[in-house]
Amino acid sequence: MSTPMPESSAMKLEAKYLDTPEKRGKYTVCVVGCGRIGLPTACTFAEAGFRVIAVDADPSVISLLKKGRAPFVETGLTVLVKRHVRTGRLIATTDTQGAASQSDIILIVVATVIDEKKKPSYAYMEKACKDVGLGLRRGSLVVIASTVGPGITETLVKDTLENASGLKAGEHFGLRIVQRGLHPGEYCKTWQLMRASSAQQTTKASRLRALFWEPSLKGALSEFVI
Repeated sequence: MSTPMPESSAMKLEAKYLDTPEKRGKYTVCVVGCGRIGLPTACTFAEAGFRVIAVDADPSVISLLKKGRAPFVETGLTVLVKRHVRTGRLIATTDTQGAASQSDIILIVVATVIDEKKKPSYAYMEKACKDVGLGLRRGSLVVIASTVGPGITETLVKDTLENASGLKAGEHFGLRIVQRGLHPGEYCKTWQLMRASSAQQTTKASRLRALFWEPSLKGALSEFVI
């Protein structure tokens, strides 16, 4: 019988626990989906000092990452991938459940495709949430950074995570959505602000915490926390 992973404190983190790379290095971030938004996000979290697990269902993508190579071209991305794979701060796997079980913060950045009826299909999201839920630790924080329609996080995402994990959102784990017009090609420039001088680290940590932890009006189209 496997030993359960210790409880995470991610859903209640304060900015003071994130204000230096050394402090951020105590936390593991899992990014599910290594596409043009997910992979740069994973790399820049690693650049900020977090331990990062990059997850993708495509074995060929994971094979390239393990060799320190990016599966697509974006300015500055290959340098980040190579650097953090070499140091071990960024690891890659196809095992979503296993990655979630080792992580404090899980970002889900999978594609929402349009089906033949011109309606959004959340099949990838549902599969990712189920796999994450099977490995989800108490106290961890799940962040939905994919494009989803109104109500999807409160229903399909929340229900799938809860059913798979046996845990309750808001009580046993945090659930957060971020929809701020995430654009491919901008992450390696924007997120490297986290590499600020020590005098600026508290401000950067506060911004990070505001993005993922601070509550806002539930039901707002931009972001909310459950």
